[in-house]
Amino acid sequence: MSQTTITLAFEQWKAQQGATGEPVLLDEFVFANVPGLDPDQPVDRNETLPPTEQIVHRQAVSRKGVVNDNAVVHSVVLGADVGDFSFNWIGLLNKASGTLAMIVHAPLQQKLKTAEGQQGNVLTRSFLMEYNGAQAEIGINTPAETWQIDFTARMAGMDERQRLENIDIFGAAAFFGDGYLVGKSGNQFYVTKGTGYVAGLRTTLAENLNITVTTRPVKVWLDVCWTGTLTSVWGVQSRITVADNLADYVQNGVQHYVFAVAGIDENGNITDLRPKGTLNEQQASDALRKHEQSRNHPDATTREKGFVQLSSETNSDSEMLAATPKAVKAAMDNANGRVPSGRKVNGHPLSGDITLWASDVKAISADAIGQITDNGTMASANTP
Repeated sequence: MSQTTITLAFEQWKAQQGATGEPVLLDEFVFANVPGLDPDQPVDRNETLPPTEQIVHRQAVSRKGVVNDNAVVHSVVLGADVGDFSFNWIGLLNKASGTLAMIVHAPLQQKLKTAEGQQGNVLTRSFLMEYNGAQAEIGINTPAETWQIDFTARMAGMDERQRLENIDIFGAAAFFGDGYLVGKSGNQFYVTKGTGYVAGLRTTLAENLNITVTTRPVKVWLDVCWTGTLTSVWGVQSRITVADNLADYVQNGVQHYVFAVAGIDENGNITDLRPKGTLNEQQASDALRKHEQSRNHPDATTREKGFVQLSSETNSDSEMLAATPKAVKAAMDNANGRVPSGRKVNGHPLSGDITLWASDVKAISADAIGQITDNGTMASANTP
């Protein structure tokens, strides 16, 4: 539990400022890491600033405002660009005079800076000082409620917005390559290393993970959540669960999201249930699959591409059907049994019916008269 006090030094300095008509200006916060500090013990009002080697950070007051005539508040925001250090002592002072006005002893806390892709934390600390005439002496006219915000609620809102925006891009779940693909080696089931999104939360499995499957059929689930503390880095925590059924749930105030990445039947066969790629890629893949399975396709014509129906008919004159190998074979067998079109009989082409004369076969015409001479060549025979 934290302990707080207003120092005696501040009361004396405040009196001096009042006597000369000068404002009571408190303009700097000091953070220190004091070894052996017990946050459960009351703070000595005579306490001074810790030694320089224990001071880890100094920062100007971010905002100050009036609560009422006798109470004012000073706040400081330590952004994600500040750190890294730990502190358990906070002081509020007048920088010019070095007068320490207020002290807080607290449990040791971490302040982390965003670096190398690791998100840091943002801390807000506010000191409420209450004494007679505080507002008039410090000269603050801005109501505190006009600028003080709940950073916990604001950061949670930002995280939730980012999660929902990721869902717009990746859908309920998305996986890349073999990330979280369930496989089997012998009798050992395992989950493949890689990256995926579940409910907008990005998670990575650094190494292949063996899983125990005791009953079948069953499903393999990826369980993710966004978690952290007020003074620590927040991040996605994930685990693999083997169960028949699983639904999103809340545990210890933390929302968990689940997605089945694979199904295992009674024979140990694995069905991959992971959506691949972004939501646009998933929708394109689904549309192509539906198109392949659909019967609603245009027919091919001699002018347009499309799907064709097969036919084994050999006497059709359709230009909308495609011949099967059976029809082609029948046509070839028929053609092979016919006389080639290039063949001739005594010089007469077989492109149509032909008439053979006696001379075509070297026979004597029935109308020939005269004598057979010239060695039977009938060269001098009389013909009509």
